[in-house]
Amino acid sequence: MAKKNMWIAMIISFIFTGLGIAYADNLNKGFGLFIAAVICSILGATVHLVFTGVSIIIWIYSLYATYKEVKYVNGEL
Repeated sequence: MAKKNMWIAMIISFIFTGLGIAYADNLNKGFGLFIAAVICSILGATVHLVFTGVSIIIWIYSLYATYKEVKYVNGEL
């Protein structure tokens, strides 16, 4: 498995929640977080602001998980 660049993964995940994890070869988790964030963002804009808060929590977790996933893929954990 090829080493993954931490900066690229973090920038992708910063802009598109979860897709940095997909870049690090964990497609199911990455796309799952992306879909969850999109759904929560839409619900936050249309239903209730609580969903916006959940979306922000998912985004923060995604950044942390991206960091851990890239470290794991690169054999640094």
